[in-house]
Amino acid sequence: MTRIFFATVLLASLCVARASAGTLSDFADAWKAVNDYSCSIVDHEVLGSQVQDRRYDYWFKKPSLAKIEIVSGPGKGSGSVWHGGDTVVGHQGGFMHFVHMTVSIHDPRAVSLRGDTIADASFGSILAMYQSGKGTVTEAAGEPVDGTPTDMLVMKITDPASDKGVTRDVLYLSKSTHLPVRRVRYAGDAIVKQEDFVNVKINPGLKDSDF
Repeated sequence: MTRIFFATVLLASLCVARASAGTLSDFADAWKAVNDYSCSIVDHEVLGSQVQDRRYDYWFKKPSLAKIEIVSGPGKGSGSVWHGGDTVVGHQGGFMHFVHMTVSIHDPRAVSLRGDTIADASFGSILAMYQSGKGTVTEAAGEPVDGTPTDMLVMKITDPASDKGVTRDVLYLSKSTHLPVRRVRYAGDAIVKQEDFVNVKINPGLKDSDF
């Protein structure tokens, strides 16, 4: 009886491990099939006593072309374009919309409240983070996100100080596309960043001239 119990526990453990590896590898395989995509990002961020709620429109084309526009929230009308490297070409909203300037990708005018860049927003960047070894990754069944069934990846960050105090990163992947639909980042029990990826269009045929 003891041997049967041990074998059952071992088999269950192996199944969990394979499920975790499979979920991440499914994400990786899905990303390989993406040449370009567009989406809207509903973003909520907290830094100390500051709170920022924004909605972005986002476009990405491999290997490193990205465009982002703030469509609601602080900085509405502002946006930037990234062609890889350490700089972006950006513009502010309002009457300054037509004035473009080249600044560091980490310039305070080009990042979110928590310092995230236009490059950090891409699905490829999220995948790279989960493949980086920065923490222990486990898999669990995800709750539906706006009616979409999901799988869930959870990374427990090994060194929160190296990740702006984030202790846990939770990623919800669509069961059908294996691509992100929601990402939630925690400092302890507090949510410090949540992104919902909506109106996702995969391989719409974006051209270099769109960026």
